[in-house]
Amino acid sequence: MDSQVPKRELYRFGLFEADTHSGVLLRQKQRVKIQEQPFRLLVALLEQPGEIVTREFLRQRLWPENTFVEFDQSFGTAITKLRQALGDDADNPRFIETVPRRGYRFIAPVTIGEAGGSPARTPSSAPGVPAEAMTEPLPTVIADPAAARVPARSPYLRWLALAMGVVVLLLAGYTYRSRKSFALTDKDTVVLADFQNTTGDPVFDDALRQGLVVALGQSTLIQTLSDRRRDLIVKQMNHPPDVKITGKAAVELCQRSGSKVVVEGSISNLGPGYMVGLAGVRCDTGEPIFHEEAPAKSRDSVIGTLGEVAARARKRLGESLASIQQHDLPLEQATTGSLEALQAYSLALSVWNKQGDEVSLPYFRKAVQLDPNFAMAYAALGTIYHNLNEASLARENATKAFELRDRLTDHERMSIEARYYRYVTGEQEKAAQVYASWVNGHPTSAGAMVNLAGIYSSLGKFDLVAKYDRESLRADPNRANSYADLATALLALNQTEEAAGILADAERRGFHTDYLLQANYWLAFVRKDPAAMQQIFNRAMAMPEAKPLLLLEQSNTDAYGGQLTKAHELTAEAASLMEKAGEKETAATSWAVAACREAEAGNFRMSRQSIAKASALSENSEVLALIALAAARGGDLLRAQRLTEQLQKENPSDTLMQGYWLPAIRAEMALQKKDWAKAVEDLAPAESLELGGSQGESVNSLYPAFLRGQAYLAGGDATRAAAEFQKLMDHRGIVLNFPLGALAYLGRGRAYALAGDAANAKQDYETFLALWKNADADLVLLAQAKSEYAKLP
Repeated sequence: MDSQVPKRELYRFGLFEADTHSGVLLRQKQRVKIQEQPFRLLVALLEQPGEIVTREFLRQRLWPENTFVEFDQSFGTAITKLRQALGDDADNPRFIETVPRRGYRFIAPVTIGEAGGSPARTPSSAPGVPAEAMTEPLPTVIADPAAARVPARSPYLRWLALAMGVVVLLLAGYTYRSRKSFALTDKDTVVLADFQNTTGDPVFDDALRQGLVVALGQSTLIQTLSDRRRDLIVKQMNHPPDVKITGKAAVELCQRSGSKVVVEGSISNLGPGYMVGLAGVRCDTGEPIFHEEAPAKSRDSVIGTLGEVAARARKRLGESLASIQQHDLPLEQATTGSLEALQAYSLALSVWNKQGDEVSLPYFRKAVQLDPNFAMAYAALGTIYHNLNEASLARENATKAFELRDRLTDHERMSIEARYYRYVTGEQEKAAQVYASWVNGHPTSAGAMVNLAGIYSSLGKFDLVAKYDRESLRADPNRANSYADLATALLALNQTEEAAGILADAERRGFHTDYLLQANYWLAFVRKDPAAMQQIFNRAMAMPEAKPLLLLEQSNTDAYGGQLTKAHELTAEAASLMEKAGEKETAATSWAVAACREAEAGNFRMSRQSIAKASALSENSEVLALIALAAARGGDLLRAQRLTEQLQKENPSDTLMQGYWLPAIRAEMALQKKDWAKAVEDLAPAESLELGGSQGESVNSLYPAFLRGQAYLAGGDATRAAAEFQKLMDHRGIVLNFPLGALAYLGRGRAYALAGDAANAKQDYETFLALWKNADADLVLLAQAKSEYAKLP
């Protein structure tokens, strides 16, 4: 080695050490064969980590006597041999990145020690790294490597070296200040690349990236690109689904997603411990923003060290020190101290995103087995069980997460509190307040907006549902079911053509889910397009995940037309498929809904059969409420009263139980006792919620208005009765194909007849009888309607 190569430095990166004193490259303490010129090229890049080193600089330093032609040939050979020695890939580099038309950049974290064995340090005088970013106190900068060898006994030379160092620092400081400072805005998103793991321990691969998601998620400024959108863009980049996205691929992902910064992590061996690093790169220019790293003494301390490095990275991305101090929970507390549990959780999230609820369950269960205090894993289980209509398991896991919430970041704590209010106490307004606070603090959080929209749907506030569904799609247009959510809200607002446009947009984007099929079926029903309904139904029969759902929709449609026997058979088929899939509570809800529609149509024998099937499968609150309503309508007042008392005791704070279902059940019991005034009084609490009423796939069909109409009819108040039944007709996009929509015409016809308005009465009776033209012939209600119609003048 000539004198141009520094003699004192030992550079460490990944598994490698480059000893400039001996000219040796080691990989895990084993010597790597490398020629002199590629090694000198490596050292030139290591001296300026993260910075672009131009070809001209390298030519003048390493090939000063060569012609340009000879230099090009020699340089090409040297860079190729260097990459071969490092096992690097020019297309997806881990160490040396080609910057087209500009030069080369060493992109992996680098630490420096003296070849004689002094402790490692982070490069502190690399161009472009501001002094305030240093992870250690800034050492004295020596302008000439020879100055490092000045004997300590020479005061004059020691003063000269110090003076030269000060000059260099001042010049460097001027350069740093002259650069435009970088800071994110709350509109920017950050791409988290996969970790570069050179330890050989696979547990770090996914666990550390998931830990970084939580660490940066504490920030009030930083918004990370969602994994859902990341996966879609990676697919568009023609990468295999499980490929590690690092280096140039991460920058391309960042550019395609319109994000601002890539943050890439690394972990490498450092003696008995590890070195954990984070680096930030601008996506538009490819320029480095920061490089932070810190040593972890042991495997068990890696997560905590990652949290410390992430806090520094947040500052470098523009977050204020006050904000970081306020929102900086130790990472091992905010997630888990178990790398294995964090790895299982990360895998569970990936499976959940790609394959859905049921498939991901075992992975989340494994996470809580590895760490019984893993709050977010319990929270995820609570959501999944809720989605699968396993209400008791949803409450159990959501409660466990709630008990552990004080260990978490603000973001995750709010998520758990909202789940608890929704799934355990049923306090929908409190859940809405939590999600609203979340959205205000994180205005691009699509998940929080979707959840907030879901709550407003259960409360019947469809203008707010549409608002937050639109905003969620602006934040993340790749959530397929958000299109169905928005379309359903627009149907509820009677904006049918706009709903059709939203569903068409989802189709153009290639989204195909069971919920989108259901929304398209509802659209076809509202448009009175039976051919389209049949086409959607046939399509669903070939999709195992959609078949049970569309069987239930068709059963509702058949019951809407009075074909209760056919509807009962379709319900049986759907419930059987659900039971085979392990979804007993969903099957129970399906039978309970069938019991209600059969009771309202007057087939009490069939309703009792459905009640028995539902009771045998589940006793969650939603199922019991529907059973109580059907039992009351069928005259089984003792059972209805017993269930009412149980539901009141078990759900004292539940918004929908107290404000929708219990008033409806009590009103139905009062009607059976012919106390119409009591029925109207019982329904008073439901006035503000009658457009909502359901969190799941049960009944959302203005039941209180329908019962209030029946009560006014019984009391002889024709005008008020007609107004209540009119509500169901005015909100066809809410009632949809549930049978109360058809029965409302009979109710309003009876009200007109009571008022002596024979013309309007006759029109409504004719509409009802047309809807029931293929109804089961033995239905008592059908015979009554025909008899009443015949008596009209």
